[in-house]
Amino acid sequence: MGSATQPNGEIYSLVLDLGNSKLNIEPFTKTWDLIINQTANEFSFTLAGGAKDIFRNIEFTGTFTPNVIMGSYGEPGDTLVIRANINWDGVQSESFFVPVQDMQTEDYSSYEGLYRFESGRGLSVIVSPEFSTSLNFFSKTLMLTDFESGALRSLYPLDDSTFLIGALRVVGAPFDGRVEFIKDAQGNVNGLIWWDAINANDTGEFAERVQYTIEDDISFISADGTKLVGRLSLPESDAPVPAIMGLHGSEPGTRDNFGAKVMAHYMLSQGIAILNYDKRGAGESEGVYKEWPSPANLQNIAEDAIAGVQYLTSRPEIDAKKIGLIGFSQAGWVMPLAASQSQDISFIVALSSPVESTFHDTKFNEYTHNGNTVIDDYDDAFITQQLRETKPSGFDSIPLLSELNQKGLWLWGSVDKTVPATFCAENLQAIIDSGKDNFSYQILPNGDHNLNFSEHGYFNEIPYSPNVLFYEPLAQWLEENILSK
Repeated sequence: MGSATQPNGEIYSLVLDLGNSKLNIEPFTKTWDLIINQTANEFSFTLAGGAKDIFRNIEFTGTFTPNVIMGSYGEPGDTLVIRANINWDGVQSESFFVPVQDMQTEDYSSYEGLYRFESGRGLSVIVSPEFSTSLNFFSKTLMLTDFESGALRSLYPLDDSTFLIGALRVVGAPFDGRVEFIKDAQGNVNGLIWWDAINANDTGEFAERVQYTIEDDISFISADGTKLVGRLSLPESDAPVPAIMGLHGSEPGTRDNFGAKVMAHYMLSQGIAILNYDKRGAGESEGVYKEWPSPANLQNIAEDAIAGVQYLTSRPEIDAKKIGLIGFSQAGWVMPLAASQSQDISFIVALSSPVESTFHDTKFNEYTHNGNTVIDDYDDAFITQQLRETKPSGFDSIPLLSELNQKGLWLWGSVDKTVPATFCAENLQAIIDSGKDNFSYQILPNGDHNLNFSEHGYFNEIPYSPNVLFYEPLAQWLEENILSK
């Protein structure tokens, strides 16, 4: 793997599969055939692109050099690095290519977990799920999330313990550092060492693997008798801890999907227990999954949330006075419903969530195409004005929010193409101005619907995102409103 510079100045990550004579440009799923000319320590190829490709012609000349980047990590001769000259449609660039292992044959589940540096900075390591269109949205091994900077990165294996840190979410080269997982005598991973450069030869920074308890396959019963199945993650503590229940958006979410796992690690890093569950009709939960946010469907999901909170109140490890809800998108309609019907819910955290009627949201998506195209027919000011002039219809959370006494935080992204951040913030500000000082919010610059950094909020920009934006403001709000009380 290595990098090359396009004529527009952008740097792309290239994956050379020399055994099968294939080239891939991350994060694209497509591969191109190579014709390789090779001598003892040199090789070259020329690659012609099609009309829809991002290149017309790539010329590559490489020289094998032993042990260039590894510094004190390996013994001389352990690693062969390719020093390369690349001509991409007339633009010349120099790079080096590092051999990585086959990323589809190893089991990396033993590395999954939460790690903490001495400074308190937390890292989440998750086995990558699979999701792709014409682009890959996850790496093929591990995904690392830094809760201090928000960096979300793919990891690329040099061997069974050492990984290079990618430059962006699903873009490897030019690599951003490396980590080495540390194992005990029994082969159990108990920490990692982090280097900010791939060729650094100092001692690195150690992060200890955090111990916590997971109880899987717990169950609780909703008001209509539906059995729901979940997973409770508990931090180590001598005293009862705050807890939060993770709700899903409109998707048929499960307790072990990528978002649920990372959120569990985040809450554990804050000393908060979390209950993740399979949405009704998904995973192992009973019931019928329905996507559309009808009042009846939202009420059913709210009752599911209340049942989960009631379960949390029964646990002696949980501080029953500090139980909240957190969720993205559609959960923003569910949480006010649930909080209005249960005094056991003491706070809500709404991420990219609507403060509007369901009809307003549908109208917004008609303007933005839900971020699935790269065409902006209308700007935010025009759309917001149209929404102001539209009467609410369908389910509307604003009357409920106007009566809630629980604390609440809303975080939006400024380029969200699914929920109208500007319009929703205006509506929430009006509620706050009426005397509801228990609510607060932020609009995070360049945040998309998942609160990833994004230039425009388009769906196909996700693989290129460098970081997640909401961890720091959420940590500050939790410290001020939940953990310090």
